[in-house]
Amino acid sequence: MPSDWSQFARQHWVVSGILVSLLWFLVGKQSLSNGRADAALFWQGVGAIILLILCGWAIAEKEWLGLIFGMAVLYIDARSIRNIYETRGNQR
Repeated sequence: MPSDWSQFARQHWVVSGILVSLLWFLVGKQSLSNGRADAALFWQGVGAIILLILCGWAIAEKEWLGLIFGMAVLYIDARSIRNIYETRGNQR
């Protein structure tokens, strides 16, 4: 018999995936605030890759609402990556 946490994670994998990607997003924001734009791009890129995997899995599982939420968070993450990249390019 599975535990309550594993059953919750199995049923709500979209929420778990989004939270994990947001964790990497926040790590990137912290790196940026420490003046390490390259590290920020890397960590936020990890979050974007997790979101791409989540969106692919949502399509495979036909979880359309999860796909919509995943794409929305991916859009926010991609805009942040683009802003960091542009800011880093202007500083050189």
